[in-house]
Amino acid sequence: MKSKLIGLLLFFISLNGICQVHKGFRWIGPDHFMYSIDHDSGLFQKESPQKQKSELGKIKDWEIVKKELPGDFDINTFYQNDTRILITIPGTGQLYQFYPAELQFHRLDKTFFRGYNFNATQFSRNDTLFSIGGEGFWQQHSTITFFNPKTLEWDSYASANKNPYPTTFHFSGYSPENDLFFSVPLQTERILAKEDSYFSSYSFKEKKWDIKGKVSTELLEYAKNKLRSVWTGRYLILFPQDGRGSGDIRLLEPFENKLLEYYVTDSQFFTQNCEVYFSNGYLFSRNLVSAGRSDKSFFDSLSVDSVVKKSKPIGEVYESGFIHSTYAVILLLGFVLLASFFAYKLLRTNKQQFQLYEQEKLVLQTLIQQTLGEKLSSAALNNLLQIEHKSYDNQRQIRNRIIQTINQKLYHSFGSKELILRSYNTEDKRMMDYYINPDVNLKELYNLLK
Repeated sequence: MKSKLIGLLLFFISLNGICQVHKGFRWIGPDHFMYSIDHDSGLFQKESPQKQKSELGKIKDWEIVKKELPGDFDINTFYQNDTRILITIPGTGQLYQFYPAELQFHRLDKTFFRGYNFNATQFSRNDTLFSIGGEGFWQQHSTITFFNPKTLEWDSYASANKNPYPTTFHFSGYSPENDLFFSVPLQTERILAKEDSYFSSYSFKEKKWDIKGKVSTELLEYAKNKLRSVWTGRYLILFPQDGRGSGDIRLLEPFENKLLEYYVTDSQFFTQNCEVYFSNGYLFSRNLVSAGRSDKSFFDSLSVDSVVKKSKPIGEVYESGFIHSTYAVILLLGFVLLASFFAYKLLRTNKQQFQLYEQEKLVLQTLIQQTLGEKLSSAALNNLLQIEHKSYDNQRQIRNRIIQTINQKLYHSFGSKELILRSYNTEDKRMMDYYINPDVNLKELYNLLK
């Protein structure tokens, strides 16, 4: 019983060590073997998924290489061909080329600035190594750099704008198919502190960041617990860091803005003691520390397509209407302001047009009071305007001017119709008679004159 308790205690201590201590020179190759280089001795060895170990030799001039290495670090590996591997140490800028068959390990970079990109996302694009985001100097960011073989430095990469939200390798990835990079800040500490979390993508074609929208509430709730992740090139697969072997995992299809849910039955695949990675369309899981005998191993695989088929859509990665609704509100507000301006101008113009002088009102009121079919003669209009003492030509000019002015002012108020019509007097063709256009609604005219 005592030995079992001690074994169990050592097991949990081992797990804690896995969480806290960086891996150093340790990586999984395309053949699913675990490769490692001992920091002290430079011994290069590999371990099969079945925990069978074999030594491959000591790295040449390891003592020289070791002097430049930090005490505690992780690495990223990039297989260039069957003979060469590029190895980076995030946070330092150090870049090495490794020839396993020759046991040769050489540093390529001449990095001077360091410490700004711990936990950065690093990937290869068109045979160029990129590093985006990370943290250091008490800040998180989404700075883009690339390794320049001419300067042997990590130089800044062109971007038309900046991304104000941080990027880490846990929640981001590059899609060669779309030539787009995405970032979704789901750090638990950030979410619990209720800091803004927005989905962003970088287009290498346009050299520009695009803030797509606010991360969905569903995803934010899921990320309140610490998560692990695997990027497949199309899906970002999220699962709890302290996985117990069952429960929900999330699949993000970032460039189509789809959020999927997959339920894991009781299984060791996503447990804390297993390292999960992606290769050639499959998720692979292998145990790190055995809870029992040292030779006990776990190695399994899952087709990503099968996981997707068994998943159900539950929403969006980000609120897709965010940008569109913002633009819509701005456009709507602009339209309302513009419409209000023109309405004001039109109302003011109409108001000015409706401002009839007393003589003009008197003429309209007199014409309205005529019985149906009755017209106002030129002589009666002269008397109304008190111009009967003026010459004939002067009388005619005054009458025409007043009638034309009334018709112009009220032309658009009655469907582009002339309000006052005239016709020759039946008894004296030299004289004109005046009357209200019968097609005009008299009620509207009454209201207008109030």
